[in-house]
Amino acid sequence: MLRFAFLSTFLATAAAADDFQILPGYSDFGLPEMALIEQPMTLVTNWVAGFPDSVEGRPTLSLTSEMQDGILVIEITETGLADDSVSAVQRRYELAPTDDWQWQMVAYGHHQQCYRVNPGQWHADPCL
Repeated sequence: MLRFAFLSTFLATAAAADDFQILPGYSDFGLPEMALIEQPMTLVTNWVAGFPDSVEGRPTLSLTSEMQDGILVIEITETGLADDSVSAVQRRYELAPTDDWQWQMVAYGHHQQCYRVNPGQWHADPCL
């Protein structure tokens, strides 16, 4: 899928998988470049601004964000893809507020639903 480049306000703090948790059942595909950010919704800017990236299929985009026990949880899900192996993709970001009005990523994950392997179930591994 082609997406627009990030137009976001990130700080110069490189993300590394050892800086935060890769969520169980998810992969680190599409791992953000930065772990410390000023504006959390910039993590999904390219998905929203680039939707839909094709008129084929029946594309839908769902974005949820909520505070859960002091952690901001953002999930973005795209379904109806014009792909013969992937039926849906989802990314989840979990961020904690810092003392200096920024957000630190504490967990991340990417997974997808495949047409051919256990349809309707989420998979961390790429679809075939």
